[in-house]
Amino acid sequence: MDSNSIQALIQALKEMTIETTNRLSIIEEEELVAFVDRRQEIVQEMKKFRNVITEEDKQEIGLILDMDAPILERMNKLKDEAGSWMERKGNIRVQQSAYQRAYSVDSLFIDHRK
Repeated sequence: MDSNSIQALIQALKEMTIETTNRLSIIEEEELVAFVDRRQEIVQEMKKFRNVITEEDKQEIGLILDMDAPILERMNKLKDEAGSWMERKGNIRVQQSAYQRAYSVDSLFIDHRK
């Protein structure tokens, strides 16, 4: 196997990671999912070259991994926002269900507001 191929994969991973890091403030969930999927494909390809990775390659991979912290931070922020949205949606659903129940025709519903 050829060391140029591993370097091409590392370079592709580096460029993709830098681009994603530069756009973190505006990146959406779908783009992050695509980034993670593509990154996984590259990592799987890199596994074929384990025996020809040089110290330089390892250092380059280390630098790429150092860029992970802000990406993970953004992913966690988006996850928290989604969780918060789901919680609000659930609370709205609970409140609405109190008013949307099927009551019998001759019954009364009295809402005591505080």
